[in-house]
Amino acid sequence: MKVLVTGASGFIGSHLVPTLLSDGYTPVAFVRRSSKTSDLNKMGVETRVGDLRDYSSLQDAVCGIDVVIHLAAYYTFYGKKEIYQKINVEGTSVLAEEAKREGVSHFIYCSSTEATGPVDGIGDETSLPYPQYEYGVSKLEAERLINKIQGDQPWATIIRPTGIYGPGNVDDVSYWFIMSQARGGLLSRFIVGSGDTQIQFTHVDDVVQGFINALRKPEKSKGETFIISENRSYSYLEVYEIISTLLGKTPPRFHLPTTLAKLCIAPVEYFNRFIDRDNFMWHIATIDSVTSNRSYSIAKAQKLLGYQPKYDLKKGLGETIKWYRDNGYL
Repeated sequence: MKVLVTGASGFIGSHLVPTLLSDGYTPVAFVRRSSKTSDLNKMGVETRVGDLRDYSSLQDAVCGIDVVIHLAAYYTFYGKKEIYQKINVEGTSVLAEEAKREGVSHFIYCSSTEATGPVDGIGDETSLPYPQYEYGVSKLEAERLINKIQGDQPWATIIRPTGIYGPGNVDDVSYWFIMSQARGGLLSRFIVGSGDTQIQFTHVDDVVQGFINALRKPEKSKGETFIISENRSYSYLEVYEIISTLLGKTPPRFHLPTTLAKLCIAPVEYFNRFIDRDNFMWHIATIDSVTSNRSYSIAKAQKLLGYQPKYDLKKGLGETIKWYRDNGYL
């Protein structure tokens, strides 16, 4: 079975492609011309060059493909609205349309719980969406277009992972949290608000398990949306405690009111904009994020897909921090 993986050279793709190979599938990598493909070449994986912004390249990408796993995206929380629209929304829609026209039997889309956004209590696949970032807005819009394309005949599966972390992940939310604690900067000394709000993460290998299970069980997964994550959320106090212990650091003890935190961060955010530098931690909107609850149920994926996360946060972060040390990030 030929499985097209968009974003195959990216973080999730670099973990998914070897698993597909070991499970007997034939992955085909859809990559940009600028992508690093040395690892894919070593594995003997066929590559097809294109871009989600170059809609003419998407027809060739899906030619002769049985299943599409669509990972590629414009992934940043503080990007440009027009690029989210061009890549995450329109690019995804065209790819799905071409896949359907070509006779692809199953379209599996990597969305995000950011399409749902913050929740009261514990959210699930039926929770009213309230995306906090433009990234989540674009993912939600893409989901709706995919569902419109598939119509009444189940054809697509939507996977919503929570915050993904693991070996190989850099310049992402978990990376910035870990680096902030490791480097002992100002942000490592304060917790914004009470620290009791909830956040939920997923180790990349568990994300891969979610995609593989959806691929293996099309009769259960087509036409459905699944949240993929660890089976519990953590308070920010717990997260800081785990990271600090693994790093051999003292966790932050001082609590900063949200209004004061925003006043402190504002000049740094504006300065970073001026010098064209970005860091997720230094944004006013991040204060709203870390004081909002993101706790989700994985019961549906467990029931229909047989999904069972293998990593808790302490085990997964321990492995991730070791990778950062071994590769010169720490």
